Formats: sequence, structure tokens, C-alpha cells
Amino acid sequence: MARAAIGLIETEGLVGLIEAADVAAKTADVQLLGFECIGGGLVSLRLSGDVASVQTAIQAAVAAAQRLGQVISFHVIPGPHEDLVALLEGNGPPPPPAAAIPPAAEATPSLAELEALPVTRLRQLARQYPELALKGRAISRAGKAELLAAFQQLNNK
Repeated sequence: MARAAIGLIETEGLVGLIEAADVAAKTADVQLLGFECIGGGLVSLRLSGDVASVQTAIQAAVAAAQRLGQVISFHVIPGPHEDLVALLEGNGPPPPPAAAIPPAAEATPSLAELEALPVTRLRQLARQYPELALKGRAISRAGKAELLAAFQQLNNK
């Protein structure tokens, strides 16, 4: 069921936002969709309901949050698009998958390719292979010959 309005509040600090959410839920007939920690102490609250209820809830919530902390911004979106509602309610399309390397394409480079690389690049590559015999500081201290031997041992498995 699509709601008639979406309300958003962004505060600095979680306590002010929790107070805002409590006041919003008690003030008007709105549904709390959730909150999100954005970073840097910023937290946002999403709620939905009919336009008048959301506006009333947002006004009361902002007043309550300002008593406890800093309100960064707030906004009411009347008649949001159904895709936006689905996205904010968490029912939207799944995010695109991360660019994963298929297991077949994950083969280690050939020994000839590795021999052409400088030691610094070999060390970077070595850290990307957890199954490599060298770990941690051993990679940092290893010379080119030792790194090549570890890759060759990995290729032989």
C-alpha cells in the first residue's frame, strides 16, 4: 500500500533522533520506516503516512529533537513516487551485485608475467592471495625470488 507522504529528519546524534521518533509516533498516525546512521554523528529517520499526519509528526519531532541536539534538516515529500516508497521501506530492487571475479578467472598470473613485475607489485599481489604460503610481514620482507617461489608453489597446487 503506497503512503501519501514520506517524512525525513536528520540530526546530529542518536539520542535526539530517538526522541524525535518517539514524539513523531505518539503525535500522529505515522509509520516509522527506520533510521540510518550516516556517519560523522549524523543519523536520519524515515517515516510515512498521510500528508497531514506526516507534517504534524515532523513538526513535533523536530521541536523535540532540537531540545536534545542539533537538527540538521527535515523534509516532507507529499505523494512520493512508488519506487521511492519501495526504496525507503526496504522493498526496492536489490542493489547491483559487486563486481566479483568469477572463480575461473581468479587463476594466479603465469610465472613469466610475475617475473616481469617489480617487487612492490608482487607484494601487492601476494596480499590478495590468502592461500599463499607467505603472510603479513613475511610478504613485506620477501625478495623477488622468494615471492616468485611462493607464487610458483601456489600454481603447482
